[in-house]
Amino acid sequence: MREVFARIEDGDLDALAEVLAGLSAGDRAALLPLLDAYTPPPVLPEPVPEPEPEPEPNPGVIVLRAFAGGPATPRRLVATAMFTGPDGEDVVLDKEAVWRQEQARRNRGNIWFLRHQAEAAARKRNEQRYAAHSLAVVACVGAADAVKRLHAPWTTGRPPYLAPDALPHLLRLRGADWCATLGRGMLRRSRSRAVETLWPFTEALLRAVGAPPPEEPAAVACYVRMRRDGQLAEFLAADPWFDRMLPYLFDEVQVATAFAGQSGWPEALLELAATGRVERGTVIAGCLRRLRAGGRPGILQPFLAMLKQLAPAAGELAGHRQELTGLLGAPLSTVADWAYTSLRALHDEAPLDPATLTEITAGMLSRPEKKLVRAHLGWLRQLPLDDLLDGLVAGLHHPVAELAGRTLDLIEPRLPHLPAAARDRLRDEVPALDGAVGQRLAALLGTAAPPPPPVPVLVVALPAEFPAPLDLGALAGELATTLRHGDEDPVRHELMLDGLLRAARGDRAAAARVLAAVMPQWAGPWADLIAAATGLTAPPPYESPFAHLYVTTLGTFVERRSVELAARLATDPPPALLATPATVAGHVDPDRVLSLLRQADRDGWQPGPADLTQALLRLPRTVDATVVEGAARLASPAGRRFADHLRTAAAEPRTWVEEVPGQAYHSGRRIAMLDAAGLPADVADPRTAAQRVAAVHHQPRLALWPMVTPSHREVAAAHIQPYLVTPHGSPGTTFLEGLTAADGPPGPAMSLVLAYLFGSSRQEMRLAAADALITLAARPGWDSTVTGEQIGALSSDERIVLQRTVQPLTEAFKAGAHTAVWQATSAALPALLAAAARPGLADLLTLAADACPAGTRLDLPELPALAARPGRSRLAESARRLAALVASDR
Repeated sequence: MREVFARIEDGDLDALAEVLAGLSAGDRAALLPLLDAYTPPPVLPEPVPEPEPEPEPNPGVIVLRAFAGGPATPRRLVATAMFTGPDGEDVVLDKEAVWRQEQARRNRGNIWFLRHQAEAAARKRNEQRYAAHSLAVVACVGAADAVKRLHAPWTTGRPPYLAPDALPHLLRLRGADWCATLGRGMLRRSRSRAVETLWPFTEALLRAVGAPPPEEPAAVACYVRMRRDGQLAEFLAADPWFDRMLPYLFDEVQVATAFAGQSGWPEALLELAATGRVERGTVIAGCLRRLRAGGRPGILQPFLAMLKQLAPAAGELAGHRQELTGLLGAPLSTVADWAYTSLRALHDEAPLDPATLTEITAGMLSRPEKKLVRAHLGWLRQLPLDDLLDGLVAGLHHPVAELAGRTLDLIEPRLPHLPAAARDRLRDEVPALDGAVGQRLAALLGTAAPPPPPVPVLVVALPAEFPAPLDLGALAGELATTLRHGDEDPVRHELMLDGLLRAARGDRAAAARVLAAVMPQWAGPWADLIAAATGLTAPPPYESPFAHLYVTTLGTFVERRSVELAARLATDPPPALLATPATVAGHVDPDRVLSLLRQADRDGWQPGPADLTQALLRLPRTVDATVVEGAARLASPAGRRFADHLRTAAAEPRTWVEEVPGQAYHSGRRIAMLDAAGLPADVADPRTAAQRVAAVHHQPRLALWPMVTPSHREVAAAHIQPYLVTPHGSPGTTFLEGLTAADGPPGPAMSLVLAYLFGSSRQEMRLAAADALITLAARPGWDSTVTGEQIGALSSDERIVLQRTVQPLTEAFKAGAHTAVWQATSAALPALLAAAARPGLADLLTLAADACPAGTRLDLPELPALAARPGRSRLAESARRLAALVASDR
C-alpha cells in the first residue's frame, strides 16, 4: 500500500499502473477506503534566492551640464535636459547609485520570472499527483461507481479527473469490456458544457474500445467544442466519426450553438466542401434547415455566412424554393434579404409560378424593414399583378403609411386593366383599411370610404390604495422574492418594512421561526432588519473597498431609513411608521400622520428623523385645512416640524439642463440639475453636472427613488437622469412607473428622461417610454413641448438616433396621445430642420402631420424650402404635407 502512495506522490502513471496491476481484486477493494481518505500532499514552489549585488565596474560620477532646451534641441540631448536641477544648475550623479538602481530593476524582473516558473512547476507536479490519485481510485471501483465519482459535484470536494493519457493504463488494469461499460456510462452523463473536463477522456475512451460515434446531442456538442491539435479540416477529413456527426451541426440546437461558438468550424466545413470531402449540396441544405429552424442571431450568423461564401448557383437552389420562401419571414433581416436575393436569381433563371410569387410578395410586404419592402415594390413594377393581389393586400395593410401608399401607387395605374375578380377582391378589402390608403382606394374603386378609426380616449386613472399589511407567511414570501430578484418594487419594499415592524411588536419567537428560512447569508440592510425584528443573528458586516463609488443621494436616504428602523426594531419599536404610503403612488394620508403624531405627543415617543422626513416628502400637494389646524397644536419636536412644513408652502423645486463637454471615449452629455430649496436636505444634490456624471460608476436600484418624492416628479427625475447617459449598464425601466404616477408640473428633468429613453438602443426601453408618455398625456397640465425640444437638440447633435424616437412616439399617437405627440414633434422640428437631413426625419414629419390639430399655425422657416425640393422623395413629400397643414385650416 505504501508503494501505491509513493507512486502517487511521484506522479508516475507508468509506475503506478505497474503496482496496481500486481494487486488482486480484494487488495484493490481494501485499498479504496485508504485512497478516499488520502490527499496527496501539495508541492510548494521552490524558493527563489535574491541575487548578490555586483559592483560598478567603472566607479565615479556623471556630470549633466545644464543648457536651455527648446524645439531645436538635438534628440540625443533631450534626455539630458530632463536631469537639470530646479534652478538650471548642473546635476552630479553617482555612477555606483545609478548602477544599483538599474541592477535592482533588472533583478525584480528576473525574480518575478523565476518565481513564475517555480509556481508553474509546482502546479504541474500537483496536477500529476492528482491525476495519479484519480487513476488509482477509478481502477479500484466498479464502472458505475467510477462514472458517479467522475461526475460528482464540486460541493462534495474535487472529483477525480482523468486525462486521455491515463487511458492506456486503465485499459491494462481493467480490460476493454470494463472500459466499454465505463464509456457508455460516461456518454449517458455527458453534458454540452463538459468539454473542458470530462469529454476529452470520454472521447478517447470510446474510440479506444471501438464504440460507435455518439448520437446524443450533448455528446456531439462536446465533440464540436473540443479543441483539436493541428488543422481542424485535416482532422475532420480523416475522422471516421465526422460523417455521422455532420447532420447534427444543422439539426440540433445544442450542436448548432457549439458550432457557432467555435471560430474554426465554419472555415473547416467550407474547406471540406471545397475539396469534395463534403458535398456542397449537403452543406447548403443543412444551412437552410438551420436558418429555417430559427434561433438567436449569434447562432444563425455563421450558417448565413457559410451560404454567402458558398455562393450557390441557381441550379443548387432550385430544389429549395420552399425553404427560401419560408425564410422571407425570418426575424433576422439579413437572412430574409439573402433568401429574397436568391429567389430573384431563381426567377431570372426560370420564372417562378404565380403562387410562389404571391407568397413572396406577401412575405416581403409584411416585413418591417423599409429597404426590403421598397426593393420588392420596385421589382413588382416589372411583373404582371393580376395573380398577385393576395400578396399585395399585405402591403396595403403595412403599418408604415408611406409603404402602404407606395403599394397603392403600384396598383393605381394598372387598376383599370385588372380583371373584375381582382377589382372585387380590392373592393372587399376597403373596409379593413384605414388612413389615406383606404380613402384613396375607395375613391379609385368608386365605393364608400371606410369610416375613420375611433380615436382612443385617454383616461386618468387614480392611484390604487396601498395593499393590506402582510402577515408573517406573506412577509417571508415577499422577502424571499426580494432577496432572489432584487429590491425593484417600491410597494413591496414599504410592505416589508411595515411587516417587519409588526413582527417586532408581535410574537418575536414566532417571527424568528418563520423568517429564519429567508435570513440571507450575506450582509445587507434586509439581513439587519430581519435580525433586529426577530433576534436572529445577522451575517457579519462587510465594508466593500469600493463602497464610496456607490454613494447616491436618494439611495443613501433609502438606506438610512433602513438603518434607522433596524436600530428601533432591536430596542423600542414604534407603534407604526409615519411614512407608510396610503396609495401605490407613494403618498401618505395626512390624517393618519397627524393621528400618529398626536399619539406620540400623548404617549411620549418620537418617530425616527428619517421616517419623519420621508413622511413629509410623501405628503400630497394639497392638504386639508383641518389637518393644518390640528398640526399647529402639536407640541413635540416632530409635531412642530410637521406643522412648519404644512404652514410654509415650499416653492416648486427648480430644475434645468446643463451641458457636460465630451471627453475621451465619451461624447458630450446633457444633465438635469436640481435646486431643492424648500425641501429637506436629504434630497438635495449640490454637485456640478460634471461631478454627477463622473460619479456614475454603476446602476443602482432606481425603482425605489420616485416613491421618495411622489409629490415632486422633477426631483426624482433629476436624480435618475444621469444614469440614462452612462455606459455602465442599462438602468432598466422599473423607475418609469413611479415617475409617471408621481405628481408635479412637467419640467426639464422629466422631459430629458423621456427624450433619452425615446432614443434608447433597447426597444423595451423605448416602448416603456411610450407607455409613460401615454399615461402622462392623460394627466391634467402635462405638456410635451420641452420633451420635443430635447429630442431635437439631442438628435441634431448626434447624441441619440432620431429614427429610434419615431417608434415610441408613433405608439403613443396610436394610443390616443395626439396632443402630446404633436407638442413633441412640432417642438423637435426647428432644431432638426436647421441641421442636416438624417434618417427618420421624413417619418417624424409624417407623424407630425398626422398629429397636427386642425387650424394650427406653425412657424418653421426651413419647412417651405424643404417642401419646395423637386422630385417625390419621402422627405420632400412629408414636408409638403405638413407645410400645407400648418399653413391653412383643415
